[in-house]
Amino acid sequence: MSSTRKQTKSTLKEKTGVIVFARVMTTLIDLALAIVVVRLLSKTDFAIMGYVLMVHEIARNIAVLGFPDSIFYYFERVAKGARRGLVAQTVGILFLSSTIAGLLILLLNTALPALLTQWPEASISILQEFLPLLALVSILEIPTWPTTNILLASDRQKLAAWYEMGTSVMAFTALVVPLSLGYGLMVAIWALVGYAFVRFIGSFALLLGILPKKGALSEGLSEEDQLSLLDSVSLRDQANFSIPLGLSALVGRFNKYIDKFIVSIFLVNTAYAEYTVAANEVPIIKVIPLAVGSVLISRYVQFQLQEKKEELLALWYKGIEKVSLLVVPLTILSTVLASDLISLLFETDQTSYANSVLPFQLYNLIVLIRVTHYGSILQAFGDTKGVLYFSINLLVANLLLSIPLTIYFGIVGTAAGTLIANIYNWLLLLGRIGRHMELPFWKVLPFPFYGKVLLLSILISGPLVLLKNVWLVDLGALQSILLVSMLFLVTYVGLARSFKLITTEDWSSFKSWLGLSFLRS
Repeated sequence: MSSTRKQTKSTLKEKTGVIVFARVMTTLIDLALAIVVVRLLSKTDFAIMGYVLMVHEIARNIAVLGFPDSIFYYFERVAKGARRGLVAQTVGILFLSSTIAGLLILLLNTALPALLTQWPEASISILQEFLPLLALVSILEIPTWPTTNILLASDRQKLAAWYEMGTSVMAFTALVVPLSLGYGLMVAIWALVGYAFVRFIGSFALLLGILPKKGALSEGLSEEDQLSLLDSVSLRDQANFSIPLGLSALVGRFNKYIDKFIVSIFLVNTAYAEYTVAANEVPIIKVIPLAVGSVLISRYVQFQLQEKKEELLALWYKGIEKVSLLVVPLTILSTVLASDLISLLFETDQTSYANSVLPFQLYNLIVLIRVTHYGSILQAFGDTKGVLYFSINLLVANLLLSIPLTIYFGIVGTAAGTLIANIYNWLLLLGRIGRHMELPFWKVLPFPFYGKVLLLSILISGPLVLLKNVWLVDLGALQSILLVSMLFLVTYVGLARSFKLITTEDWSSFKSWLGLSFLRS
């Protein structure tokens, strides 16, 4: 890579910081949307809007089929001048699949009376007015779904962050403003159509502006390396790579709900309500490894292509170590504060969710093993079948463990079964990654560093649990959360810096990230 190229690229930590920030903000926007819509609508209208949004999400998950993720894998493999063709092929595939998704939504529309037999006819009639508009939204929105990945693969992380946040704000505004002004659901759905149209036009105008024209050369590569790059990617090869990822995403989506489905079958409805509250990972924590993985995957692919095994492993370790410094202590803290978080967010004077606390704690311990996006490293080696295999393996393990444990131990058993299934699947996953990296599974992760961060977090939490349960029992949930969080985080940062887990560079980067300097520079 030439020195000019190095100077024009932002540093890896800046890239990671801007994408983590964007993903955190979009997660907060999604949470705000859910809260605001619930408060603005009656139960009947909320049921209608919830059904519309559920159909929209399912249609999108089916239609994208993993093709947006194929951008990361192939961008480094094709010549710079061929990237526009790769993007055009990907968008064309998604336009076709979105059209099929739109037709399926119209088919669903005709079947609603037979499907929703317990719904009032008036609500079904309203849904039948909305779903054709939703089909149009899907046709316009789904082809734009690779845009963020294209920007990331093109080394335009800042632009990708603004794009993600901007489209999330647009969707939020399209739904919330009409409802808050009292215009009703129909105007909100039409506003969603307007959002999809603006996103469709804006996304392709953006891509046309940033993608290199045909014949452009890849910078920083020798003539020999230039010749080794592909001039195009066949539709068959892209489909073979992408479809297992798409199926994996669908299985993963189903796996997200399988434990709730088990509870609904074997336990009473009140237990289902309690488990629905318990089975919530703290969303801001879980987006961090996914965001970091989306930044690093192109670099993984680059190192793997160049057979730079040591550089690949060093980058993999570094990403995991930095994520661990945030994810591990925040997960332990959320476990300590479980009762206060559930009380603040879900309980009222009439409704108690005390039975959700222990399952919530068990369920959130799963996040401790999610210190990286494991799928990104498998994708870098072209192993999308492995991604699909482990999604299916987790689903089967979850079923086999959660059913008997739910029957014997209730929702605590469901959460325990889900946790055990994830750990079992994780150990097998480390073995698969190790075979690609030519490492034993216990060296796939930087376990010595990870263990120190975990041990420190647990040791800090011990006295705080005692403090919380003995001296702070009369404190309100919000006050307890603020006080315990402050004590935990201050102690953690101080000790982690003393033990050199958090370096001076890490601390400077974190302060810079909090100051949002990466968005201004």
